[in-house]
Amino acid sequence: MVNLRQTSPAGVINATPSAPEPFHLRTLPESPTPKSSSLSQAPLWIGAVPLLIFLVVSAINLALAKHFTETGKAIVSNSLGSLWQWMVVFVFLIAIAIAISPVGQLRLGGATAKPSLKFFDWCAVLICTLLAGGGVFWSAAEPLSHFQNPSPLFQGISGGTAAAIDPALAVSYLHWGFLAWALVATTTTITFSILEQRGEPLRPRTLLVNILPKGLINGPIGDLADGLSVVAAIAGTVGPLGFLSLQLSDAAGQLPWLNNSAGLQSLVVVLLTAVFATSTVSGIQKGIKWLSEINVWLTLVLAACLLLLGPGIWLIQHFFSGFLTYLMNLPQMALAPNEPPTNWVNGWTVFYWGWFLGYAPLMGLFTAGVSRGRSIRELVLAVAVLCPIVTNIWFTLLGGTGIKLELEGAGISEVLAQNGQAASLLAILSSLPLSGLLIPIGLILVVLFMCTSADSMSYAASMVVSGRNEPSKRLRLFWALMIGSLTLVLLRIGTGLGDSTSINALQAFIVITAVPVTPLVLFTLWSAPRLAFKEWKRSGHVAD
Repeated sequence: MVNLRQTSPAGVINATPSAPEPFHLRTLPESPTPKSSSLSQAPLWIGAVPLLIFLVVSAINLALAKHFTETGKAIVSNSLGSLWQWMVVFVFLIAIAIAISPVGQLRLGGATAKPSLKFFDWCAVLICTLLAGGGVFWSAAEPLSHFQNPSPLFQGISGGTAAAIDPALAVSYLHWGFLAWALVATTTTITFSILEQRGEPLRPRTLLVNILPKGLINGPIGDLADGLSVVAAIAGTVGPLGFLSLQLSDAAGQLPWLNNSAGLQSLVVVLLTAVFATSTVSGIQKGIKWLSEINVWLTLVLAACLLLLGPGIWLIQHFFSGFLTYLMNLPQMALAPNEPPTNWVNGWTVFYWGWFLGYAPLMGLFTAGVSRGRSIRELVLAVAVLCPIVTNIWFTLLGGTGIKLELEGAGISEVLAQNGQAASLLAILSSLPLSGLLIPIGLILVVLFMCTSADSMSYAASMVVSGRNEPSKRLRLFWALMIGSLTLVLLRIGTGLGDSTSINALQAFIVITAVPVTPLVLFTLWSAPRLAFKEWKRSGHVAD
C-alpha cells in the first residue's frame, strides 16, 4: 500500500489493497543549510503571513473580509479568466502533442527506472487524489445545478426538461474532464521529473529552473514560489473541507433535535479539525492507511449501488450521449467568453481553473514521484484521458441519478431550493431504495475524504516550507489548525452576513490564491516540451 505521507495536497492518496509496498517519493530532500527550527524557514512565513493576516482581519471586521473575497474574486476572474481558459487548453494540447510524438517514449526517472505500482493501482491512486473531497461534493451538486439552470453556452434549452440532461452532464465533464486533469498533472509533472533527474529538488521553485538565474531561484524568488504555492494549495483544501462540512451539517440538521445552522457547521469543522490535526501530529500511519482503503472500497460500493438500485440503463445511455455532447462542444465550452449579466463563465469555469491551478505545483510534485518508471505517454494517457473518463462516470452515476429522480418528481429541486447545493448528496441517496444503507455510506465517505485530505495537505505543506521529509510536529500542527481556522472563517463570512450559502466565500478565496502560482504553470508550457525533447535526444531515445 502507499505510504500515507506520500500524498497529494488535493487529497489523501488511497491505494487499492493490492498495491505494492511502497514507492519512495523523495519529494523534498533535506535542506542543504538546515535551520535550528522549521519555523525559521522563509517559505513558511511567506505562506503563513497572508493567511494569518486574513484571519486577523476577519476576526476584527468580518464585513471587510467579505468585501475582500468578493471584490478580489471579481477582479481576478475578470483580469485572468480568459488567460486561464487559454492556458488550460494549451496545457492539454501540449501534453497530448508530447505524448503522441516519439518523445512520448521517454521514461520518467530515467531509462532504467521501474514503476513501483501496477498500472491499475497507479491510476487508482491518481483518481483518488484529484477526485477527493471536492469530487464528492460537486458530483452530486453540479449536474443538478446545470440541469435546473442550463449553461448559457447551450442556447434555447429550458431547465428541468429532458433536453437539459446531456448539456448538464457535458458542462460537468468539462470542469472535471480532460482539461482539468491535464492542468494539474501533465506539464508540471514532466518538468519536475526531468529536472529531478538533473539533481534539482522536488519543490515548486524548481519550475523556475532555466527560466530565472540560479541565484534568484535559491533565494527570495524561490522562497516566494514555495510559500505562495502552499497558500494556493491550502486554499484548495479549505474549499473541499468547507463544502463537505456543509454536507455533513445538512445531514445532521435532518435529525429532530438539530438545525442546520452556522453554529452546527462550525461545530462540524471544529470536530473534524481535531481529528485530522491529531492524525497529522501523531504520525500514526497504519490506521489512516486502513481508513483510506475503506474509502476506496466504499466509493466502489456506492457506485455499484447507484448503478444497480438507480436507473442503471438510463445512466449508461446518458453517459454516452452526454459525453458525445461534451466532445462536440468542447472548444466552444472551454473558450466561452464571460458575458454579463450572468457572468456564468467566471462563476463556474474560471472558478474551477483557479482551483485546479492552485493545486498544480504540489500535485505535480506528487505525480512526479508516483510516476517514476512510467513513460510520458503513459502519464498523459492516464492523467489526461483515463482518469477524466472515470471521474466523468462517477459524476454520471451520482449527479445523473439526481437528474433522473428530479424528472420523476422526487422533489430534489425543492430540497435544493430550501437547503442549497450541500443538500444534494443526501437528497439523492434518500430517494433510492436501501437509503438507510446508502446514506451512512455516503456520510462516512464525506468524513473520510475530509479528514484524510486535510491531514495530507497539512503534512505536504509542512514538507514544502521546511524542505524536510519529516517536518516537525509543531509545523504540521500549525498547518492543520490553519486549514481548520480558515474554513471556519470562510463559512462564517458566508452565513454571518446574510448570505444564503457559504459556497461563494469558499470559491472566492480559492480563486484569489491561485493568482501567484499562475506564472509557475505558464512557464511549463515552454519548459515541459523543451526539457522532454532535450532529454529524449540526450538519452538516445532509449525507452521500452
